[in-house]
Amino acid sequence: MKNADNILTVSLDSLFQSNQIAVKSIEVPDWQDPARVPAIDPNYVFPLPFLNQVLLYLACPLHDCLYISGPSGCGKTTMALQIAARLGWGVEQITLCGKSESADLIGHAALRKGELVYEYGPLVRAMRQGEILLLNEIDLMPPSDLAALNDVLEGKPLVIAQNCGEIITPAPGFRVIATANTNGLGDQMGFYSGARVMNQAFLDRFRFVEVGYPDERTETAIVSTACPELGKDLISNLVRLAGELRHAGSDQNMAALSAPFSTRVLLRVASLKQACPILPLHKAIEMGYSLRLPDTEREYVARLCADIFGNGGSDGSGSMGKSAPRHNQEEDGQDQEEGGEHGNEENGGDHLMAC
Repeated sequence: MKNADNILTVSLDSLFQSNQIAVKSIEVPDWQDPARVPAIDPNYVFPLPFLNQVLLYLACPLHDCLYISGPSGCGKTTMALQIAARLGWGVEQITLCGKSESADLIGHAALRKGELVYEYGPLVRAMRQGEILLLNEIDLMPPSDLAALNDVLEGKPLVIAQNCGEIITPAPGFRVIATANTNGLGDQMGFYSGARVMNQAFLDRFRFVEVGYPDERTETAIVSTACPELGKDLISNLVRLAGELRHAGSDQNMAALSAPFSTRVLLRVASLKQACPILPLHKAIEMGYSLRLPDTEREYVARLCADIFGNGGSDGSGSMGKSAPRHNQEEDGQDQEEGGEHGNEENGGDHLMAC
């Protein structure tokens, strides 16, 4: 339903096909540029608690912004994009880094065809069009540069001093969503190099949502939807593996793994297995995850795979090629001598992959 101000009222129960949506309707600007609206992934599975919290913010911002924190690969950005896609809401998205500046968000002067013009950044474009500004990895950007946005984040107009003091008033529909692996207090686990302790005055402009990895039922649905050719038992065991690896370190006698087994990693392993069915499962797990780990942790992952998948996780390695052996210097010298006689004959087949 559209009113005289070109604001479209959307029924959320019918849109998301659920009677458990906390907010029943939402007003969306109807003048959005279709090119700025994310594409819908029809197979996307929405975790309900997260969905409700994001919809509540979009419907009732109350002069706040939204800060979504959670581990790598848990779906923070994808969730925001898929909600916007279904609402038909335009998104200006930028991924920040340690060298990002306020000018990257606001804009800067540029020479175009011999004329000096001012090019608007994603913040100004989102304000003018009533779009969602999605700031990924916000905790990597220097806090001093982010402080320049404090007034804008409260819904106040933006004054662009570099463009003759131009005043940008936010259009209805303007929202700011930030994502990060930390909650602004720095990285205490050592997973996310470069994450900064953020300015508390800046964080005071946000309401917070903390996201974890999906529960077993939701994650099973995600993998089943993305990789329908995998069997039910295999998907169940992959999800079980993910849960076991995430809980590594909960035992006082064991340290946490050096890298998280995220939903993104789980989908990567499942997709590799679906794309190449003869790929041994242990090889897919190595390629998708465990080769990035130290040796002791890699051995732990291998033992856990054997416990969960049995021999089915490690057979058929000859058709896919063996893992590269690890030698010390003395063994390397001996191998070089023996390689002249036997190396080419014995190892020649290990460099070919069937897929």
